[in-house]
Amino acid sequence: MTEDREPLDTALHGAIADVVYGKGGFVEIYRKASEDIADFLRSDAEPEGVEPEGAEPLKEPGAGVLTELSAAIDDAMAEHAQKQRRWPVRTDGERLTRAFRALDESGIVAREDFTCCGQCARDALRSEVAAHDTDAGPAIRGYVYYHAREAARAAVEGGLWLGFDAVHEIRRAAVGEEIAETLRAHGLTVTWNGDPDTLLAVELDGRWRRWGRRAAYPGSAIQGEPSVEVAYTNPSPYPTPEWVSHYEGRVTVRELARMVLPWLPGDFTATMTSDRGDTVVVERAFDVLRVRETGRVLPRERVEEPLSRWAVGGVWPEEDAASSGVGMVDASYQDTSRDGIGSVDVPEPLETAAARALVHHLTPAPDSFAVFVARDGSCVQMMWHAGPRLWMETPEPEASLSRGRFVSVSEADEMVRVLAEEGRIALDELGELSVLRW
Repeated sequence: MTEDREPLDTALHGAIADVVYGKGGFVEIYRKASEDIADFLRSDAEPEGVEPEGAEPLKEPGAGVLTELSAAIDDAMAEHAQKQRRWPVRTDGERLTRAFRALDESGIVAREDFTCCGQCARDALRSEVAAHDTDAGPAIRGYVYYHAREAARAAVEGGLWLGFDAVHEIRRAAVGEEIAETLRAHGLTVTWNGDPDTLLAVELDGRWRRWGRRAAYPGSAIQGEPSVEVAYTNPSPYPTPEWVSHYEGRVTVRELARMVLPWLPGDFTATMTSDRGDTVVVERAFDVLRVRETGRVLPRERVEEPLSRWAVGGVWPEEDAASSGVGMVDASYQDTSRDGIGSVDVPEPLETAAARALVHHLTPAPDSFAVFVARDGSCVQMMWHAGPRLWMETPEPEASLSRGRFVSVSEADEMVRVLAEEGRIALDELGELSVLRW
């Protein structure tokens, strides 16, 4: 255990920073940290990367190391969830993201958690600015960013340093001042001395909110708790998400109920077999869960108790669960920017606040898109075009067309809210729509 301490401590430091910063869910953070430990051990065992003949097998993290890692991440996420309940309606991290989208729309490219370091960020942004289509939107005047190392530091220590530059040398100070003014307009405190060679200092409260599945954590194991054999059916053309496949095979009811079933992707099913040999198939019917064999309806986020009772031979609840009525959509997306928020290919349920946050976090890079679908199948989808300009539309598959228009980020936010809360498409309320035939 002692020899694994250094890689474990290093991996834990990065994992805790990811928890605080709001990056990934429990499984993604755990997998990344465990891979970091394994990579460290392998490189330490064979620095040249070539295993000599007759050498011992390359090291892998021991079970004790992985157990400690999992427990530490679980504790950090539990603490984060407890603190989050007392947070204000909007945190500094959320203000920063909205300020960055406002800068993007005004002609200053803004990127969060972008590349590994300042030099890489500047090189990438200069290339992006140089490739900008000047006929597609406002002229690009400059860029602003903070990189991954700064994000990790800020998550633990607070405060944030922003790098920036202008397209034209003579405009550097003006661009810096415009960035500072935009951040202040969004409620942030900025310190800058006016020198274009000096970074902007932003005060942050260190609060990055976690939503839905990304706020879930399994909790501690309980002696004698029920477990089941689980297999998933994935009818989509995409691979089963890692956060689902991580809980396949022998799984405790606790883990299944807290980490997978509430967010089971659309059209997936989970087949569970108890130690008694009983089998049920569970599917998500938008904001409730349904047991196929019995037709019983269970609550999405309070399914642990009824499922535990079934697993040990008990009976299902006497009454079906009712829809919570909470605003929600099924969402999928793809962020085309390097170091963007990634992609979700099979739709996951997002409550209203999380869906609106997605609108702001999706990087304004060409072809980045998000799709939002309501309970009745009503859909709005958005895609960033060069400029950047944000296109939003509603598809009509039966007519092989879509109706849409270019919108602001705040308008897109409101359209997603209306869809999630009211279950209707309100795009035409923004003005005349263009028809695109497929």
